[in-house]
Amino acid sequence: MPGAFKKHAEAIYNMEVRPDDVWVITFPRSGTTWTQEMVWLLENNLDYETSKEKPLYERFPMIEITSMIPDIAFELIKTNFMNLGNFQGLSEAVRHASWSTVEKYSSPRFIKTHLPLSLLPPNLLNTAKVVYVARDPRDVVVSYYYLHKMVGKSLLRANFSHFWEAFRRDLLPWTPIVSHTNEAWVQRDHPNMHFIFYEDMIKDLVGEVHRMSQFLNRKYSEECIINLSQYLSFDNLRKNKNVNNTTTEGKDAVQFIRKGEAGGWRSHFDEKMEIQAEEFLMEKLKGLSLSYPSFQMYETTHL
Repeated sequence: MPGAFKKHAEAIYNMEVRPDDVWVITFPRSGTTWTQEMVWLLENNLDYETSKEKPLYERFPMIEITSMIPDIAFELIKTNFMNLGNFQGLSEAVRHASWSTVEKYSSPRFIKTHLPLSLLPPNLLNTAKVVYVARDPRDVVVSYYYLHKMVGKSLLRANFSHFWEAFRRDLLPWTPIVSHTNEAWVQRDHPNMHFIFYEDMIKDLVGEVHRMSQFLNRKYSEECIINLSQYLSFDNLRKNKNVNNTTTEGKDAVQFIRKGEAGGWRSHFDEKMEIQAEEFLMEKLKGLSLSYPSFQMYETTHL
């Protein structure tokens, strides 16, 4: 984690968790925004109007965002997000300790984090509802790279091959990804844990919306579930400025919400990187019950 996290780690770990909180936990680029919008709408009587009017970062704040941003980086963020009409709100979100801002929110609170369970309040699962979304690390690293290109701009001098090397060596923020996911996986049967794979959301979004509504104890008609699923389609999310942020316009624009696909990593990995990825996953998953729908230990092609 960045050095700035040291100033916030204890406060985040000791945050007061409320019984009516709903937390969404993911490793970055694992369907976080998609899941946040689904959860918020299910919990707020499908209030599409507010969803379209109020930015997601206000409805569903990220507790550690300021712990990841050294003061020197603020001007960079300001520059890259100046084209957004809601920059003023975004600037306030990063100027103040995000966890302290969340503590002042009225209930019920909807909280986003990329931190693993071990860095969050120990009583979280026994107190509040938690949704964890996991994704194939190979697709994650591709999307993570484009996120860094979006935010880092000229500061990102690495190409994708360099970025992949840092990722597989657990040198990027919030890594190691498999350990991060496994902490939630071993708790998947806890009544307050709803564990989802990103790939399953792509395969059957209607079914996943049904399962999420059941987890949240919300009852909606089949028509409402289908309408919500359509609203949550990636084409619609990309058009929603309160959910999807771009940092530039024209041919160089980088979308915060990109393609929403599984297996896109194949167009970025060369043969060497593909073999490295298989070795990486086999080593990290060794001895764990965790497995990804898109990666089975016995289906590897090179080893």
